[in-house]
Amino acid sequence: MQLRLAGAVVAATLAWPLGIAARARQADPRPKTAAAASLDSPKVYFDRARKLGFPAAGGDAPYVLHAEFTTRASSGVVETGSYTDTWVSDSKWRREAVLGNSRFVRTRNGRKRYRLGEGPDAAVLQFVLTAMEPLPATDAIRNSDWKIRQETVDGAALVRVARGHQSPDGTPDPKRFEGYWFDGTGQLVRTFLNALQTRRLNFAGFNGMQVARRVEVVLEGKVGMRIDVTSLGPAGTVDPSIFVMKGQEWQRQFSPEAR
Repeated sequence: MQLRLAGAVVAATLAWPLGIAARARQADPRPKTAAAASLDSPKVYFDRARKLGFPAAGGDAPYVLHAEFTTRASSGVVETGSYTDTWVSDSKWRREAVLGNSRFVRTRNGRKRYRLGEGPDAAVLQFVLTAMEPLPATDAIRNSDWKIRQETVDGAALVRVARGHQSPDGTPDPKRFEGYWFDGTGQLVRTFLNALQTRRLNFAGFNGMQVARRVEVVLEGKVGMRIDVTSLGPAGTVDPSIFVMKGQEWQRQFSPEAR
C-alpha cells in the first residue's frame, strides 16, 4: 500500500520553488528552542507532540477544522480539494477529504469505525488525512523499533525519531524508512512517510495548544502540495448521522494511524 499511495501522490502533486517555502519558514512566529540534551523515549516524543499540536488529543471541547489544498487530479487538471475534521469526542468524529468526484472518509461512532474511499483520487486523499495527523497511534508504538538522535535542520536543533533503513550517506530508503522530527518545545515539525516529506508550519494557538496551519508536502526538494487550514473553531451543533456509514465498517488494528 505504501508504494501505491506514494506513487499516486507523486503523480498528483505540483511543484513550487523552495524560495517560497523558505519565506514561509521565516514567517513562523515560534521561537527556535534548542533540543534538550537528554533524550526521552520514542513514545514520550510521540505522545507529547500529540497533546501539544493536535486538537483531537489535546482536550475535550468539540471542534471543526477546515482546510484546502491544490493538486493535479487524475484527469490532469489542477483542482482545489477540501479537508474537514469534525470532532465531538474520542468516540465520535469524522475526517473527510474531497477532490472533484473522489473522497476518502474515516469516522467513528462509539465502538464502530467506518472507512470509505471512492473515486480515482482516493489514494491522494488518504495521504491528505495522513499528512494532517501523521503520528502513529500510542498502541502501535514499540520503543525498541525506533532510534533517536539530535540533528540540526535549516539552523534549528531538532530531535529525530526514526525507524527503517538509510544509505551510508544518510539518505532515507523510500520503501523502508519512517521519520519524525521534533523541535525543542516538543512540537512535530517534519516527517518522512510513504517516500514523501512533510513540513509543519505557521503554528497558531487553539484551546491551549499550538496547531500547524500549513502542511507542505516536499518532493525532490520542492514543495509539491500545500494544505492550508482555513478555519478552526468550536463545533456547534453537529448532525449525529455524519458519524455513521452503513456498509463501510472498518477495523483499525491494521493501521498504525490513530484516526
